[in-house]
Amino acid sequence: MAKPHPTNAVLVGRKPIMNYVLAALRMLSHEGLEEVVIKARGANIYRAVEAAERIKRSMANVKVKTVNIYSEEIMDNKGNKRRVSSIEIIFKKTPEERGKR
Repeated sequence: MAKPHPTNAVLVGRKPIMNYVLAALRMLSHEGLEEVVIKARGANIYRAVEAAERIKRSMANVKVKTVNIYSEEIMDNKGNKRRVSSIEIIFKKTPEERGKR
């Protein structure tokens, strides 16, 4: 059974990088969330890193809080377990800009 992801998470896949950047920026600015998590696994990690760099350049009031790297054990199509590298990049609004939207 898949784990549910939080509503402040952007799960990076194979879509264009700007899709993930815009999703995160929308959550931080229009939806008023204090934190947003960019998550990716395997070959999509580079997209998460590139999206994070673009987010940092786009919003001066948002900083990287933490970066977590780890590996997960998943089942493939044949039922075999394998390990996949994963990354989480957590963005947080800076205190001086929290009241503004």
